[in-house]
Amino acid sequence: MRPDPNRLEYEKRVNRVIDHVRDHLAEDLPLERLARIALFSPFHFHRVFRTVTGETLAGFVQRQRLERAAVSLIHHPDRSVLAITLDHGFASAAGFARAFRAHFGMSATAWRAGGARRWSKRRTPLRKRGKARPRGRAQGLAMRVETQDLPTYRVAYMRHVGPYGAGGIPALWIRFGTWMSTRGLGEADLRIGIGHDDAWVTASEKCRYDACVVVPPDFPGDRLVNVMELPGGRYAVSRYSGTAHRIPQAWDALYRSWLPDSGYEPDDRPCLELYRGNPQVAGRPGTFRADLCVPVRPL
Repeated sequence: MRPDPNRLEYEKRVNRVIDHVRDHLAEDLPLERLARIALFSPFHFHRVFRTVTGETLAGFVQRQRLERAAVSLIHHPDRSVLAITLDHGFASAAGFARAFRAHFGMSATAWRAGGARRWSKRRTPLRKRGKARPRGRAQGLAMRVETQDLPTYRVAYMRHVGPYGAGGIPALWIRFGTWMSTRGLGEADLRIGIGHDDAWVTASEKCRYDACVVVPPDFPGDRLVNVMELPGGRYAVSRYSGTAHRIPQAWDALYRSWLPDSGYEPDDRPCLELYRGNPQVAGRPGTFRADLCVPVRPL
């Protein structure tokens, strides 16, 4: 089977970043700079990188710096650990020491004194990592996707800061539903969830999620909610039915299995979860329906 040209374009762009990282390990490598090299939106690039390579962008950069420094420690025994630390993009010896021990299970000095040989002998074979390569389809999740234009929405929202999933977000929707009832919005046809951060990149306790309801143009906020506009435009829309535990897998499947072959790339707008009418599935407690919407533009 011939490789899909759209997926190959994704892999080519990610490989361009991988090459740049390997050639500039001693430099600062901010997300915005690497996203520009890949010609992807910074808003989504970390997620694209992870779904194409299997590693987070930050994890890949850190691994490359550590592995290259480890090689340098062996091949340049006359150079100090501090010099090698600075040559490979670490700002301090203490930070390098912590990261090196966490990755290799020993200090840089122990690595030089024979630890590298012991590491090589006991290391179990791993899948070779480096260049982006085709990844398999998501397991166990049907993926039916269509593209459509969504309007601009004016919404009132209540925010949860903390881990995604079945912990705080269902409780947020309960609080938000109570507030909606007090403002005559309890029967609203459209509610929207927005996960602003990728939990693979952002610390779970800092992830932000908004529970939203569409409101009229003149609707004011109050002490419990804020009001904002969500930009409209073209979105890839996948119908989801399941629990809060499985929704992260559905998002990953959308990015990994559909997007690279689609002829689209993510646009610089937030992803949306659209809940229409009563999203609860009758007879299946904890199960709901939603449209998962990724903003896209032509590749």
